[in-house]
Amino acid sequence: MKRHPILFIVSGLWLSLLAILVGGSLLLPPAQTANDSSLALLYKFASRDRILPVSTLPEVLGRSAVADLDTMNLALYEGGVLVKSYPILSKGKPGTPWETPTGRYRIQQKEVEHYSTIGGTWMPYSMQFYGNYFVHGWPTYASGDPVPVGYSGGCIRLSTLDAKEVYEFLPRSATLAIIGGEEIEQFATSSRYYLRGVAHPPTISAQAFLVADLETGQVLWEYGRDKHLNPGGLSVLVAGLSALETVNQYQIVRMSEVLLGEAVVRKHRIGAVDEVQLGTLMYPLLFDTNDTAASVFASVHGERQFVTYMNEKAQAIGMEDTAFSGATSLDPATTTVRDLFVLASYIKQAKRFMLDVTLAEEKELKQEGEVFRWENRNPWVKRQDAEFRGGVVRADVRGGGSALVLFSLPLSEFGSRTLAFIVVDAPQVVSDVDVLRTFIQESFVYGQERTGGDFIRETGEPTIDLFYKVERLLEIDKSLKSHIPVEAV
Repeated sequence: MKRHPILFIVSGLWLSLLAILVGGSLLLPPAQTANDSSLALLYKFASRDRILPVSTLPEVLGRSAVADLDTMNLALYEGGVLVKSYPILSKGKPGTPWETPTGRYRIQQKEVEHYSTIGGTWMPYSMQFYGNYFVHGWPTYASGDPVPVGYSGGCIRLSTLDAKEVYEFLPRSATLAIIGGEEIEQFATSSRYYLRGVAHPPTISAQAFLVADLETGQVLWEYGRDKHLNPGGLSVLVAGLSALETVNQYQIVRMSEVLLGEAVVRKHRIGAVDEVQLGTLMYPLLFDTNDTAASVFASVHGERQFVTYMNEKAQAIGMEDTAFSGATSLDPATTTVRDLFVLASYIKQAKRFMLDVTLAEEKELKQEGEVFRWENRNPWVKRQDAEFRGGVVRADVRGGGSALVLFSLPLSEFGSRTLAFIVVDAPQVVSDVDVLRTFIQESFVYGQERTGGDFIRETGEPTIDLFYKVERLLEIDKSLKSHIPVEAV
């Protein structure tokens, strides 16, 4: 057999080009050290890595319960085996401050008859699982009249007979997993993120950051995923969650005392013109990560108990590497960007009211001739950024700080994707978010699955463009060999 001379010419050219490309890639510095001035260089593109929500599987040992707020069903388990289920008759209205919290909790206090000072009702067979939230039977007023069907403060309400059975079945400290709401998509291999050609990652100054899809949990780019850092002003998000779910929002506080940092929270009005409901302080808390507002919320139960609530909440929603020692940004705390993404997903799913607050430009309250006005200092709110979907940022006078913000970006041919941008301990936090956002929008597209690899670049591997050029050359070579004619001797 004698091959056509063209084959030798093409093969020679191919081998030469392959040697140049591979040799060139070996001379390149590793991905993590290509720019010594950068603290965060790209090491993974469009990863299949996902951040999963907290487990809601029933306990394998002992008795537990799972409440599904979508199917409105509460199921009892013993040793992981279903025992019985009951219809849920009422839950908190989604999008309100009283939305029923999802997560993984434990039964705390149990009372055959519990009196709610917030609602002024008796709740039969009450099982507290977090702060102001209980599983209980149908409530009644002091007169004995049942509350109307539409009445709800966010608890999980069963019929009184069903609540009695659940009460007798679940011991204190039994696990109660609450699921439902805006569910995370199950990751499908039919759609994912891809690069728009060759990406050139920018320099990011933050100690850690993460960009991920809120619906799929898919991580696009992250750095310092396991670094334990102080969340700084981002701690107000957990403080806000704890305040919404453990504090009576209708209690009274005097603004003059708040401004002096010595607020006293009261159950009833005393006649001062500057008295407002405690829940109003949620606006300054989230507008500019206000530590004074966080301290006022913490004072209701006492700071020690409030911090306990904060840590319980963090664990309940799956923030396993997070701990707080106080309610303000000045108190020592530790978290990771991964835990902060869990927090962002939870707030979007189960406490959208907080996101709505962060989107407001201002909050004005008129009270007996007094006018109180809080302005949202978030830079993307001030810019009236149409793609901003909520979140908080805390920056010092030099621009350094942390941010947890959401944007809806047109990354898909058929719509937009909501991404969380989490930046912690950055010398220029707003700039870092803007640079990350531009890079993601210019470099990624969300579309249908295709063959050709996972588009993953790990430390020390050839750069993306060289890797796929070599792969393409191999395909061309196979094609040439299959089509070049041969001559019989």
